[in-house]
Amino acid sequence: MNETRIHNDSPRMTPPRRLWDFPTRAFHWSLVILIGWEWASSHLGGNGMTYHMWGGYAVLALIIFRVLWGFIGSTTAKFSSFLASPKTTWRYLTTLRTPRHDAAVGHNPLGGWAVIAFLLALAIQTGTGLFATDDILSAGPLNPLVSNRTADFLTLVHKVSFDVLLGLIAAHVIAIALHKILGGKNLLTPMITGRTRAAASGLSKAPLTFARPWVSFIALCLSAAITWAIVKA
Repeated sequence: MNETRIHNDSPRMTPPRRLWDFPTRAFHWSLVILIGWEWASSHLGGNGMTYHMWGGYAVLALIIFRVLWGFIGSTTAKFSSFLASPKTTWRYLTTLRTPRHDAAVGHNPLGGWAVIAFLLALAIQTGTGLFATDDILSAGPLNPLVSNRTADFLTLVHKVSFDVLLGLIAAHVIAIALHKILGGKNLLTPMITGRTRAAASGLSKAPLTFARPWVSFIALCLSAAITWAIVKA
């Protein structure tokens, strides 16, 4: 596993430097908007569920894109750059309360596993939604493929998994706040601007590489095609 770290004992700081690529940031903020939309549309009534399903398809496409991007994207987007072993993650947790602990470039070990947790929760949410039904007007596109009993079970999972997703979101927001309050590290601005200020010695040890825009375009088109194929199965 490749680990890129910044040592807090270096006082030198670089000018703002690129950290997150545009596709990663677009994925993040599109997901924020869509999750809000999915919650709102589920309470609209009328044609709200139709819009809810279209939003779900968009979320599914984003999940597929992020998985692809985790293999072919920029350095900080790749799973190989932030998925740490349990031992490394535990070691990171034990150093959080010390005044001089290493800070990761991009996702830290705990944040890396949080990304996986989010993707799994979203996959369960969208996957079960394809089979769910409200037993009145709306049903997911794959609902006819399963029995009524299975559909009812998947509908229940769909509802419960959204509460789990909300819990993960709350934990994520709290973690961002704690990093700012306790560690003085701003995690929000870099996800907006794509740039960060970090110790020069840390970034120079492992230069970051960024995928070309056409790579993300192909990945997005492929994600949309896979989503369409799933919905029309």
